[in-house]
Amino acid sequence: MASFTYALAALLLVPVTPAALAPAAQTDPGLGSVVGSVTITKDGPGGKVKADRAGVVVYLEAPMDPALEERLLDSPPPVHSVRQVNKSFAPQVSAVLRGTEVSFPNDDMIFHNVFSLSKSKRFDLGLYKSGTTKSITLTRPGIIDVYCNIHPEMAAKILVLDNPYFAVTGADGSFKIEGVPPGTYPYVAWQARGEPVRGELTIAAGAATRLDVGVVETPQSSLHTRKDGSPYGRYN
Repeated sequence: MASFTYALAALLLVPVTPAALAPAAQTDPGLGSVVGSVTITKDGPGGKVKADRAGVVVYLEAPMDPALEERLLDSPPPVHSVRQVNKSFAPQVSAVLRGTEVSFPNDDMIFHNVFSLSKSKRFDLGLYKSGTTKSITLTRPGIIDVYCNIHPEMAAKILVLDNPYFAVTGADGSFKIEGVPPGTYPYVAWQARGEPVRGELTIAAGAATRLDVGVVETPQSSLHTRKDGSPYGRYN
């Protein structure tokens, strides 16, 4: 079984940002931003630091701004795509605002069947062929584990958040969260393969607050069942 890697995610990661959700906020001098970098260290002897630091979600725990929520009712978040290519999901780690439509285009020359048994959203898109796409809308916050019912090596995670104050790190570990109202917020650096790191951050109006954080990646089992609870067969 193929291991769960971030290589393809680093190439195709396109996170939804506050700029995409509320562009007017970026010109408001009363708002602040967070800029920083995440370091990923592998758990175990030597504590090796990863060169590829894509796929860590950094977000602020804050209630949705009422004005922004009203705007989203008229103009929902842009569609977020998780593509199926080379029997892999790309990106393998995503973060979206609740209410976002997520599409799953099949770019392979074979059939796929995308599904999830997660508490926040259970779905089964059924079998569909190359060149077609199916979509779902994620309305509840939480972690969505996504798999293919045919290919056990295909796995992705989608973190659904209650506010737009988040970003996903690029390959160099950098991130930027814009359009944040001034205040003090709990922050979380969340990753698919390890415990989240939490802290507190104060955002000033019209200023960029620096946040550098380190997370530890731990070995994770990639074993999972098909959508009906049965083990995978030999077909691949």
